Amino acid sequence: MGETRILPDLNALAIQLVDDHPGHPYIADELVPSLTGGDTLVVFGYLPLRIQWVLEDLGFESYEARNAVSSLLQYPLEFVDVDDDTVLEAYEISAEKNHDVYDCFYIALARQAAIDVLVTTDRDFDRLCDGESFRYVNPVPDEVLDRFHEIGDS
Repeated sequence: MGETRILPDLNALAIQLVDDHPGHPYIADELVPSLTGGDTLVVFGYLPLRIQWVLEDLGFESYEARNAVSSLLQYPLEFVDVDDDTVLEAYEISAEKNHDVYDCFYIALARQAAIDVLVTTDRDFDRLCDGESFRYVNPVPDEVLDRFHEIGDS
């Protein structure tokens, strides 16, 4: 696997699987190199299950969402374990940075897995990742992000 270790959040990875999503081309620019083996795409074990839920929430039939997630799992992915220390660190980061624990979970995971780049469509990760050893990337332009609420994404 490649040199750059990329951790996508739930929305980024779900958007990667939806070709006609307005954010897809921007997310694809960030994630496709890892899907083709040029970089390493890092995910935690529960994430594919959540991706299916997001796709169904976007209007995909269960079988379509299942097929999309199954196809993703055929690519070179590095799965990292999450244990009680990771979850506890997420809560510590949440208290330290006064931010919700779910987002802070990604910070804890990025630290644990020696991530180089955290890819998300959330706008507030810039402040959250300040001072971290990894880079935060939200490749989707603001005018496109503004349209996400119309299709059920944040």
